[in-house]
Amino acid sequence: KFSDFVLSHELHHIELELSDEPSIDCAVTTGQEDLDGRILAIANSVFETLEHVTVLKKQKEDGTYTDQIKAEYLKGVEAALHPKVELDLANMRFYRTLIMFDGIIFGEHSKDADWQNEFPKSYKYANKLVEVAEKNDLSVPFQFRRALVNSLDAYNEIIISNGYQGLHFHTLLNITPVVSKRQLRLSLNQAYQIKHSEYKNRATGKDGFALIAINDGQSVATLNLDPSKVTPEFYKAFYQYKVQEVFDEQGIKYLIR
Repeated sequence: KFSDFVLSHELHHIELELSDEPSIDCAVTTGQEDLDGRILAIANSVFETLEHVTVLKKQKEDGTYTDQIKAEYLKGVEAALHPKVELDLANMRFYRTLIMFDGIIFGEHSKDADWQNEFPKSYKYANKLVEVAEKNDLSVPFQFRRALVNSLDAYNEIIISNGYQGLHFHTLLNITPVVSKRQLRLSLNQAYQIKHSEYKNRATGKDGFALIAINDGQSVATLNLDPSKVTPEFYKAFYQYKVQEVFDEQGIKYLIR
């Protein structure tokens, strides 16, 4: 029965990733591989938990998520919330927030009262993320993307509020744009800004250029531009291209609302 659960679980994740679901990629680097890895790991953790909203529904439908499975899953979450490693208080909170976020979603709020009592700060943080997830219909690509961007924002605020430097999800990560057909016909400058990034393009080692959505400030792609040719005149001309033209020319994957 556990193998049925695991197989069904992974297949539902794969099914989502093959569907019209926004994805995350990281085409620039801070120059610190461990920092890049940490940022991507956090983003992927949030992403997977958002997927779990839909995976849970599907597993309840196919009968592979049972009360017994749920109990075993929650045992695993409990163990993860009490790791046998020493971390400073703030980092332990950050870690528990992500574990609890998944635990609340996939455990169907079963342990909310216990966790709120035992880990009030982490629970409060995790619950912020849960609220974002639950107020969006995550089967709709546009709403999934919005929930992902807003969840990463909320997590970043948690880090900053504890006196740590933010993780720059907006400029380091690209999240697939979900656009209307009307938006594709707009001039680039009506929907996007080009940001000369403080990070390097992984593929070229040269300066990165992020294409940032004006509406939510999130990067949707790293543009393949030669820094030596990026002048004020270049920007002026480039911004007049239609969004569709830039997406096609730059090979940017997008989804239609």
